[in-house]
Amino acid sequence: LRARAEAAAAAAKAEAFGQFRDAAVVEMVLQRLPQVAEAVAQPLLGTRRVTLVGGSGDVGVAKIPSEILELVTRLPGAVGAL
Repeated sequence: LRARAEAAAAAAKAEAFGQFRDAAVVEMVLQRLPQVAEAVAQPLLGTRRVTLVGGSGDVGVAKIPSEILELVTRLPGAVGAL
């Protein structure tokens, strides 16, 4: 009886996970986004000077926050692809 109850509980968990898998992944990604943004920005903390060469549109330090935001914005899609 105990083994049957454990098997039923495991089956119920598996079914629930299957139904809410996408929502669970989205929740995990959203919880981790601040940590990812911090990790992406971490190498810039000790930076004394930034030199950007070429390109079009925004140039200079003003471009860095938008690039970090773009990287973090792409993260959910990358997780979804995994």
